[in-house]
Amino acid sequence: MKMFIFIENRQHSIGSVFRKNIIQAVQTGAYPEYELGVQLIEEEDATNYDFDILDDTKFWPEEVVPVETIGKMTLNRLMDNFFAEEEQSAFDPSSLVPGIDFTNDPVLQGRIFAYRDTKLYRQNSANINDIPVNRPINERNQNTRNSYQKHPIDTDPVHFHKNSLQENTPREASEEEGGFGHYPEKVEGHKSSEVPSDSFEDYFSQPRMFWNSLTTVEQKDLLETLTFHLQKVKSKSVREQNVNMWVNVDKDMATALAENLGVEPPTGSHVPVTESSEAISLANTQPSAFTKKVAVLIGNDFNDEEVEKTLSALKEEGAFVHIVSDQLGEVKGTNGTALQVTDTFLTTHPTLFDSLYVVGGISKNQQKFDDQVQEFINMQYKYFKPIGIATTGAKYLAKQDQEKLVGVVLAEGNSGFEEEFVAAVVKGRFWERQ
Repeated sequence: MKMFIFIENRQHSIGSVFRKNIIQAVQTGAYPEYELGVQLIEEEDATNYDFDILDDTKFWPEEVVPVETIGKMTLNRLMDNFFAEEEQSAFDPSSLVPGIDFTNDPVLQGRIFAYRDTKLYRQNSANINDIPVNRPINERNQNTRNSYQKHPIDTDPVHFHKNSLQENTPREASEEEGGFGHYPEKVEGHKSSEVPSDSFEDYFSQPRMFWNSLTTVEQKDLLETLTFHLQKVKSKSVREQNVNMWVNVDKDMATALAENLGVEPPTGSHVPVTESSEAISLANTQPSAFTKKVAVLIGNDFNDEEVEKTLSALKEEGAFVHIVSDQLGEVKGTNGTALQVTDTFLTTHPTLFDSLYVVGGISKNQQKFDDQVQEFINMQYKYFKPIGIATTGAKYLAKQDQEKLVGVVLAEGNSGFEEEFVAAVVKGRFWERQ
């Protein structure tokens, strides 16, 4: 039986881990975990969908082809040597193990050749599988000899198949001996990539479903993204052609896009698709504070007890706490608690953090310190991120902003500040500010 498989990384309930946080996650022992899921389609069902399963411009909706969890992957260490283990690694889809074979996916068929060729060029050698990071776990023998970066030292004179000097060895292992064997696919009639299925020509049904699946906020973000790129196009004709293409996805969106681009509104309409997929929208992912980065903007003479309780609450939920001030060294509270500064306003940027905890404090250059704190607050607020304000940081909130404090948690007179702030960090974005 042949199954078509699509493999994806599914986030474990412990929370999402972004590339920027992986190093810190491993260093602190907060190992990120991923569920590994597959979507399986039986061979006899391959043509029973309204999309071609081998069309790379289409996705398999999880409501139609459910995801099955097959295991868990845990990142439990970092590489020891970046060049040896990262730069020299070679991922090649033409290297298969028994039980896995190629589909007729035209893009995959091209990558079978292109990826291998790319690795040969990048490593300047055909001996890339002798490099430790690429070496298979199970030892294998082959007739490849010489060339650059040759590691094994071959002492025998035979490097060809069908020989009489070494009893025809080495030779390719048979399937019975554990060697690779192709799946015996049954083919009838003419098999040609020149005539793909009719669904290859359906360019807008899935984009329409994708649009239907987005929240209002996500739709607005997509519109702004399209506007950002297309406003750079100098040709009015090209901008107008884009609008008339996007109307097939959604007329209201294309009409708004036309207004942003200074062209005539589209005359057509979107395709008649009403389906949606819950799996598409990021709003349906499980939120968590795990591995989220919180910048603590702090100077000297802070409230020791209040700050310690807040930092402990954040760390208990797996958040990464960065102590940010105007210079490296220590900042001290009114009762002598010392915190080691990890980042400075000069070496970091507010967009690198998922949330702020604004403590404030005393600095040698108070005006500059206050200006930098205010800059962080303005940037985080602009991007709808949560902000916690300590009792000593209340001065950074302008009076006219008091009515716009959605997602801004105040410690002053709030006995449940730590819990509320952590909950805000978990939520991540406060789109109501729009």
